[in-house]
Formats: sequence, C-alpha cells, structure tokens
Amino acid sequence: MRLRIKALGIGLASLTLSTAAAAADPTYRAELTRTAYGAPHVIADSYGGLGYGAGYAAAQDNFCDFAERTLTVSGERSRYLGAGEHDANIVSDLYHQRLIQTGRLEARLAGDAPGAFKPSADARALARGFIAGVNRYVRDTGAANLPDARCRGAAWVRTYTETDYWRSTIAGQQPTLMAGVATAAPPGVADVVAPRGPIERSRVPEGQDGSNAYALGREVTKSGHGVLLGNPHYPWDGINRFTRMHLIIPGKLNVVGAGLQNSPTLGIGHNQWMAWTHTVSTARRFGLFELTLDPKDPTAYVFEGRSVPMTKTTITLQVKTAGGLAPLTRTFYDTRFGPLVETPTSPWTAERAFAVRDAPVGLRAVDQYLTMYQARNVRQLAAALSRFQAAGFNTTAVDAGGEAFYGDIGPLPYVTDAKAEACSASDLARKSWKDLRIPVLDGSRAACDWDSDPKAATAGIYPASALPQIFRNDYASNSNDSYWLTNPKQPLAGFGRIFGEEATARSLRTRLSLKQIEDRVAGSDGLGAARFDLASVQAVLFRNRNLGAEMTRDPLVALCRSAAAGPQPDLAEACDALAAWDLRVNLDSRGAHIFRLFAEKGGLAFKVPFDPADPVNTPNTLDVNDPKVLAALVDSVKQLRALKIPMNATLGQVQTEPRAGGERIPIHGGPGPEGIFNVITPVNLVPELGWTKIRHGSSWIMAVEFTDRGPISQGVLTYSQSTNPDSPHAGDQTRLYSQKGWDDLNFTEAAVRKAAVSTMVLKGR
Repeated sequence: MRLRIKALGIGLASLTLSTAAAAADPTYRAELTRTAYGAPHVIADSYGGLGYGAGYAAAQDNFCDFAERTLTVSGERSRYLGAGEHDANIVSDLYHQRLIQTGRLEARLAGDAPGAFKPSADARALARGFIAGVNRYVRDTGAANLPDARCRGAAWVRTYTETDYWRSTIAGQQPTLMAGVATAAPPGVADVVAPRGPIERSRVPEGQDGSNAYALGREVTKSGHGVLLGNPHYPWDGINRFTRMHLIIPGKLNVVGAGLQNSPTLGIGHNQWMAWTHTVSTARRFGLFELTLDPKDPTAYVFEGRSVPMTKTTITLQVKTAGGLAPLTRTFYDTRFGPLVETPTSPWTAERAFAVRDAPVGLRAVDQYLTMYQARNVRQLAAALSRFQAAGFNTTAVDAGGEAFYGDIGPLPYVTDAKAEACSASDLARKSWKDLRIPVLDGSRAACDWDSDPKAATAGIYPASALPQIFRNDYASNSNDSYWLTNPKQPLAGFGRIFGEEATARSLRTRLSLKQIEDRVAGSDGLGAARFDLASVQAVLFRNRNLGAEMTRDPLVALCRSAAAGPQPDLAEACDALAAWDLRVNLDSRGAHIFRLFAEKGGLAFKVPFDPADPVNTPNTLDVNDPKVLAALVDSVKQLRALKIPMNATLGQVQTEPRAGGERIPIHGGPGPEGIFNVITPVNLVPELGWTKIRHGSSWIMAVEFTDRGPISQGVLTYSQSTNPDSPHAGDQTRLYSQKGWDDLNFTEAAVRKAAVSTMVLKGR
C-alpha cells in the first residue's frame, strides 16, 4: 500500500532557531520518497532543496550518529560523555579543538586559504539545505522523543549550523596520527592524558578497510556497453557507514548510489552515462619531518641554520567528572610543516622531534563530486578528478560507451624517491621509507620540503598528469593492491614508491579478482555465456570462491590424513570436513571455518615463489614440508574443539550478525587474506556460536549495466539503512544480503514514483 504524507509547515519545534536566522535562510522544498528497504529518493528543484530532503532523510535514519559525529568534531565529547576509556574522548577533543583554534575552516569558507577552493554556490546551498533538513527533523520530532535511545533527550542534541557540516567534512579527511598529535609534549612536560595503551600515541593506517572494483568495458561485456561492480569493504559500525541516497533535480541532475553518513553527497554511484566506485589506495597521503631542535630550547627547531620557535596553541577542555566539570589544559606545538607528533618509535627528545604534514584537501571535495555527477563519460570524470584532486581513494569507472578507467588521482605528496632517500637524515627515517613507504624528511633544510608544480590543484602535491591512471576498452580493476596490476595486459609502472609497490606479489584477493574476470570472459566459470552483464557480475561476487582453498585444500587434506593416521588422530574429523568442503564461503558451506583459522594462524605457506612474469598465478603450491603448515591446522582443530564448534558446521551457523531481539542473521563471505573476493571480516569468536559480529567487509554493493535503454542498477547495503535498533530498516537489507538478494535502485523518476512506499513533501526554512 502506498502511503502519501504531505507536510506543509515546519512542525512543532522543541529546538528553535532565532527568528532573525530563520528569516535570513532561504525557503526549501523537497519531495522525499522511500522505496523498499527504506531507500530514500530526494526530488527537488535546487541544490538547497536536495540538501534539505537529504538532511531530513539522514536524520530519520541515523540522527544519533549525526549528532555524535558533530559532538566529536566540535571537540566536546569529554564535556558531555566524560574522559572515555583510556582518555579516548579527551584525545579526540584535543585534536579537534586544535583544528578549530587554527581558524582554517573559516579562512577556507572565505576563500582566503591557498588551494582550499572556496565552495561554490551550489556546494554551499547543498550544505545549508542538509543542515536545515536535519534541524527540521529535530524540531518535528523533539529531542525528548527521538526514536533512538542512544541520544533521546541527550544534553548534546542541539540545533546545527552550516559550519558544523563543513567542520565534519574537513575533520574526516586526514585524521592522520590523531592521538600522536593530541599527546605530543616537550621532554620533561608531564602527559595530561593517557599516552599509550589501546589508544596509542600514533597509528599508521593499517589498511583494514578495503574494496573491490570492476569497470568492465565494451570488449568484455555482452552488450558492448559498460558494466560496473562497486564493492567497498568498510566498517559495519561507526562513522564510516554508508547510507543509500538518490538525488534528482529534474532535467539537471540524477545520481543514485550511496555515501558516507552525515553528508548529502554520494561517494559511489551512477548517473545516466557513467558509473564509478572507489577503493582504498596504497598511496601515502601524508609524511613526517624530522626536526633538529635548538639545544637551548626543545620547542624551537633549526631551519636553514637558524633557530625557529614553534607556534604554541593552548586549549582548555571542560571534562565531565563525578564532581562536575573539571578543566584540562593542553598546549600544542606547530611548525612550518605541521603539528608536532609523537609515536612509540619517534619520541620528542631534547635533540629531535617530528612534525606531520597531510596532503591538503580543504573544501574541494563537495564540488569535485558535484562535477563528477555531471560527467557524461569517464574522460570527463577523470578531468573532474584532475581539476580538484580531492579524492582520498582510487577511482574506478566505466561509461555507457564501454570505456573503463582507473586512477589514483588525489592529493599525493610530491616526494620523489630521490628526495626521500637524500633527505632521510636518520636510521628511523630510512627504515620508515624502506618498510612503510612513509617519507620522513630532514626538516632542517628547505630543499627537503615537498616539491610543488603549478599544474597541481594546490602546493606540495603531484600534478594529476603524473599520477597512476589508465583507460581501457576491456577492463580496469582494483582490490587494494597498488595500481601496478590494474590490468595485467598493461601494467602501470615507473611511479614513485610513495604511490605503491610495483612488480611485487599481489594479494590472494587481487589474484582471485583477476582470475574471475579471465574466467568470465572465457565463459569457463559455469555462469553461462561468456562476458559480463548485470546478472553475471552479481553472480561472480556472490559465488563466494576461496582462492587460497582452491590452491591448497587437496594437499592440505593429504597432509591432514597422513598426520591423523599417525601422531595426530584428533585431526580425522577435520580432514573429512575439509575434503567434503565445496571450497566456497556460502551459508551452507561446511568446513570453511576450519580453513579460516588455519589461514589466520599462518598455514598458507607456498613453495613456489612470486614470479613478476606470472603475477596472477604465483606464489603457489602449499609447502607441506614447512612445519608451520601442519602446526596451524593442529592449532585450529584444538581451538574449535575447545570452543565446542563442530568440524562440519556450516558457515551460516558460525558466522552471524546480531540484531534486536536476539536475532542472529547468518552471513556469507569471509576474510580477504584467504583469497575471498566477497570480504567479510568477523569478530567475537565465542564458544558454540562461532563469530557473532561482523567488523567490516562488503558494505554498499552496487552493480550497474548500461544498455540501449539506459542504465539498470541494483544494490544492497549489507548492514541496512538505519542504525536505530528499533527501526524496521535496521536489519532488512542485512537479511537480503544473507539471502544473496538485490534491490532495484529505481534510477528514473518514473521508477521511483512507481516503487514508492511513502512520499513526504517537505517545505520550510
């Protein structure tokens, strides 16, 4: 039954804006339609109206997440929530309050910051409308009546401003080494917060998030048009959750897909002519500078032979305690390169210290996406990326004409290999560059600063023309290894180490990704006629192959049975389960959990080494003579027996995601390091039940095929649209994913209206 609700006024307000502010704001109008699974579609005649509808929808679905994120970037967590475990809230507040004190956001909005790209009128209108829509929802609902108990009646729920939106945008760009910046202090100065423990002073990005991307061009598709698969692997909880969205300005804009919460922009999606997705890049988007300190003053550093005092910024937080609010004061130190940072391996001593510099993005990202939404082919998409250089990820795309594209076109520090080597002034710097590809440059010499190019979007970064990118008529792909093997027929090579490794072994997931394309193009995968279309690219993903198992299961079973016949009789049941396993990670696959533990314990040791001339097929051959192979299997079986988990259990029995009322939704897929394309990384391995929570993995999954009649597209948001546990849309798409189902994205306005479950017309300020 279709429900139509018309809301003509602004509703009752429990939180109010000032009369003057309301009068100054423009009037917004948006039509918010929900289709199956609560998917929101916003139709408006302006960017402000789009933002208004998107903001209202975002608040309906995930207001508590929005409010908490705003609390975070406002630097007020400890004021309302206390210090947090291991002073986590204090560390966060110090970091964000420092950003606020710099005044850089205000300068960027005013257009006074070089390379910041002052937001366009459309971008500002979208942001203002979004915040107005959020505020409208809070006024209509009332803080005391919010449906999610996490923030219902909370003192930190308030009216929001456009500044809150932009602050959230820039705060999320590069929180590199956040704890290290927040806790850095000169020698002899006592720490004011817990410097180590679960929250370390510093953490190099671990790459736990990831993605798969297929841009399939006309030479490998059935229709000769483009086909795209977007499969980001992101956290299932927290600020980096995706949310579905569809934005339409009739005759001007139509883009559908998903973006991160707390924003009206779509990060992954498609328009009439082009579809794109992102994957996590191997490029380093930050670097360190090693400072030689003035022997007389550890808060001054030597630059070109002269002592330069650090800039000091003092911040006082009000921290909630049992006795009321208590002040906590902290002084930050900045240099020409960036703020001081401390890590466990790079302390601030009397002789040296370290500053961190991020590749700047500023406020360019929103306009970059608005420009991308208008691209009619991948060449125009690449031009938009090149103009703004605001992407924090790889971009893979395909257009209706069947041209595929890959590019890591973003703000990448202009640090050549030669400079990194010549300007590494210590063993620590040389090790960082060798092991982590993180440049630690000599901060005492101007010649060791990042280079610049007038063709780049801003100072200190490579120009777009120097970045890894490729156009192909067959395909482009990425599964989080470097750009090198985007397409094995045309390896990308000759780039600096700051971008990624070349001619090195690829992950099992990357190798499976490439094999799946080869098998589909050849029609040898059992999925019907050769080449790709919408149905076959979906089937490839949900076929749930495990390359590590395909390569090693048979010799592993032979080793297992040999050991079971001798000194390890307890292995017999596991041997039988592995032998009968279908080598998939489907819900009914039996034995997959044994192999998972085996791989996690280091059992995947190969005899044949990597060969750069055969990168898709090497390394290979399980080294059964390596003692750690059998040891990993024995340890896995012991662990499962101790947990009382049967060897022949199905994956659906031992890998689940919780929802309200004690529901345990069975989840297919598995960890990428095993060679699984459909990544699911579970946690909480408990007795009898197995893994009871998904930490991260397949999140927003989107498949698009361009046809003579226009694009057809389907998707599924694995963890569902709403974070409110009581919402009907908190688990419905999770169940859909469990069943390997897909939902139509209803790209056209007519399709949206036909599929509507509810429609709300929003008018207000």
